Amino acid sequence: MQSYVAPLLLVLLFAAYSLPLFLRVFSTTQMVIDEEFHIRQGLHYCRKNFKQWDPKITTFPGLYLAALVLIPFEFCEVLGLRLISLIAAGVNVLLMYYIRRRNLGNVQSSLAALDAFTIASLPPLYFFSHVYYSDTLSLTTILLFYIFWQKGSHLHASVYAAASVLMRQTNVVWVGMAFGTMALDLVTVKYAECKQISPKDVKLYKPHVILNILKRFELLCKCLWYIFTQGCFYLIIILPFMGFVYLNGSIVLGDKRAHEASIHVPQLFYFSIFCLIFASSNTITKVKATFQALTNNTSEMIMVTIVFLLIVRFNTLVHPYLLADNRHYIFYVWQRLYGRYWWFKYCMCPVYTIAFMFVHQGIKHLRFNFKLMFWLATAIVLCFQRLLELRYFIIPFVIFRLNTRPNLKSRMAQWVELSFNILLNAVTFYVFFTKEIKWNNYKDPQRLIW
Repeated sequence: MQSYVAPLLLVLLFAAYSLPLFLRVFSTTQMVIDEEFHIRQGLHYCRKNFKQWDPKITTFPGLYLAALVLIPFEFCEVLGLRLISLIAAGVNVLLMYYIRRRNLGNVQSSLAALDAFTIASLPPLYFFSHVYYSDTLSLTTILLFYIFWQKGSHLHASVYAAASVLMRQTNVVWVGMAFGTMALDLVTVKYAECKQISPKDVKLYKPHVILNILKRFELLCKCLWYIFTQGCFYLIIILPFMGFVYLNGSIVLGDKRAHEASIHVPQLFYFSIFCLIFASSNTITKVKATFQALTNNTSEMIMVTIVFLLIVRFNTLVHPYLLADNRHYIFYVWQRLYGRYWWFKYCMCPVYTIAFMFVHQGIKHLRFNFKLMFWLATAIVLCFQRLLELRYFIIPFVIFRLNTRPNLKSRMAQWVELSFNILLNAVTFYVFFTKEIKWNNYKDPQRLIW
C-alpha cells in the first residue's frame, strides 16, 4: 500500500500546482496559435463529424481521436479538449516516476518522485500541458511505449508505439530506436554465446567483430531470426509507415510546402544548448567530469569545434516562420542574437562542443547500443527539420533526462533544476497573461508562448 502513496501525492501536488494556471489560461484566451486548427478539428471529431479535415493540419488524427472520450460526458468544448492535455500531463508525471524509479533502483523512490516532478515542469512541455496541442499526449504514448519496451513486453509496447505515431509521425523514429537497440542487444548476446564471453566484452563497433559475424552464416541467420521474431511488432509499424511516406511524398499530411524536409545539422547544436540549460541538474553534477574530459582530449575537441564551424557556415537554415512569427520566444532569440550579429553563430560553436560533452557525460554510463541508437534517432528527428521549434526537443530531452545519473549523495542539483523550472514557468505565464501582440488578421490579441 505504501508504494502507491508517493505516486498519488505526486499527482495531487501536480494538480494543485497546475489547475489554477489551467483555468487562468482558459479565461485569458481560448485560442493559442495552432489551436486555431487543432480545436476546430477536435470539435469535429468529438461531434462524430469525421469527414471534415483541415488541410493545414500536418499530423495524423491521434490527437482528435482522443477527443472521443469527451462524448460520454457531453463535454465537447474548448475546456474539455484542453483538459485532455492537462490529464495527460498528470499521467506523464506517474509514468516518469515509474521509469525513473526503475532506472535508479527501487530504493531511490523519493529521488525518482523529485525527478519526475522536475521533468514534468520543463517549461516548454509544461506550458503546452495547458492548451490543446499534441505534445503532451504524444509524450504520454511514448512513455507508455518506453515502459513496456524496457520490460521486454514488445507486443504491448507496439500498441502504444502505434498510438504514438498516430499522435505525431516523427514518433516512428523512437520506435526505430527501440527496435534498433533491441536488435543490437540480441546480436551482442548471440555473439557472446558463440565466443563464450560476457556480453559486456563484445564491442560491436569494432570492424573485426562485424566481419566475424558476417562470415559466420549460422550465427548471422540466428541473429536475423531472433531480431525478426522479437521485433516483428515494431516492423509492422515501421515498414507500412515507410510505404506511407513514399506514396505521400512527405512525412506530413497537409501544408507540405511549409514542412519540406531539409538537412539541417545545426538543430543538434541547438538541442545540446537546450539540454545544457534545462537539464541543469546534469550540468551541475557533471562539471568536473566534463572539463576533465575536455582537457584530456584538447586536440580532438578543437577538431570537433572546427567541424562545427564549417557546419554552421554552410548549413545554417532559417525557416520563414522563424523570422515572421513573433509569438514565440525563439523569434526574439534569433532576431536579437543570431540574426543581428553575423559573428554570434560562430562564437557559439565552442559552447556547442562543451554542451555536447555535458550531454555525453550524462548518459556515459549507459550501454553503447542504446547511446548509438539514441543519438541516431535524435539526429533523424531533428536534422530533417528546417524550422527551429523548441517543441521538437521535448521527447529527446525527456528520454535523455530520464536516463541521466544523479549524485546520490546530494539532491541539491535536482532542487536547483526544479526551482529554475518553477521560476521560468512563473515568468512565462506572467508574460502570457500580461503581454498582448496585435496581428492584423486576428481580431483577438495574440500571446507570447514557447
